[in-house]
Amino acid sequence: MIDHDEALRRIIARAQEDAGFRDQLKAEPRAAVASFLGIKIPSVVSVTVVEDSPTHLHIVLPAENDQLSDADLDAVAGGTGVSWSPTGPSAASGGSLLAGWNDA
Repeated sequence: MIDHDEALRRIIARAQEDAGFRDQLKAEPRAAVASFLGIKIPSVVSVTVVEDSPTHLHIVLPAENDQLSDADLDAVAGGTGVSWSPTGPSAASGGSLLAGWNDA
């Protein structure tokens, strides 16, 4: 499993090295990410790719109320965090970030 930051780093690096992957990422981001990371993305989760330009800068803010529980804070302090696996992301405490979401 890899954490969220590592997953993003790998996706961006691949897109910078491979024009075909970059095109696929822009055209079909959900399929490109799922295939590249070897994960299943629940249908209720959307994936959007945006590209900066010399005249347009995108800033991605974390979700509102994106607070860690005490257990997650303890886990982060211990060096763990969000991990990506073939079943999707999971929280540091071992629970799924997508708990309660069903793949419809």
